[in-house]
Amino acid sequence: MVKKARLADTASSTEKAEDPRARIIAAAREVFIEQSFDLATVREITLRADVNLAAINYYFGSKDELISEVLNLMMEPYTNARLKALEACEAAAGEEGPTVAAVVEALVRPMVRLSRDQSGARPLTRFLLQVRSRPREVTTRFFIRRVDPVVFRFIDAFAKALPALGRRDIFWRYNFAIGTVMQVLIDSEPATSRLKQLSGGLCDTTDDEQIIAQLVSFVCAGFSAPAVHSSASSSPRRA
Repeated sequence: MVKKARLADTASSTEKAEDPRARIIAAAREVFIEQSFDLATVREITLRADVNLAAINYYFGSKDELISEVLNLMMEPYTNARLKALEACEAAAGEEGPTVAAVVEALVRPMVRLSRDQSGARPLTRFLLQVRSRPREVTTRFFIRRVDPVVFRFIDAFAKALPALGRRDIFWRYNFAIGTVMQVLIDSEPATSRLKQLSGGLCDTTDDEQIIAQLVSFVCAGFSAPAVHSSASSSPRRA
């Protein structure tokens, strides 16, 4: 039985390795993280995937459709985990709704836990930086369709937890929170941790629970700060 299982595993691995479509997606993921969508070439992707140059058009129709497939592969587990965490904290809180800290943890924990791979690097975070810094029509469409509905759920949860804040302030602070988390995660990769170096090892950026605790505390303070009262129509001061 053990021998048969091993043979089945070997056959499955061989079948997976021989699947050109899967190899293209895996290669594209690596290249997009390393080089960005704009700099990544079809030639480089097909070379890494060990497929014909025409294979991307054959399997996906275009480079943009391949980007969409990689986006789905990278983002779907993370987006689903965030939504599940938010729903769990809302269910636990009942009609009063969750606290700011509970909503922040639902936002932060999946980002921290799911972004690190077995080597300690954070490919998801680097991928998201590419998406945010070099948006394309295909990435914008993907976020509007698949990510934004979950973002709006978080905005609503923060609005319920912070009734003294207007939605404008909540949107600003949500954006600051995401930027903060991404910066911390990028800096927590073993080979590039500036924080660990500066602190002389006091800040262990390989400890995800420590990262989560610090982020939740910091982001909660930001969300809980007094509302900003400013006029959208005010003119900038002249020098």
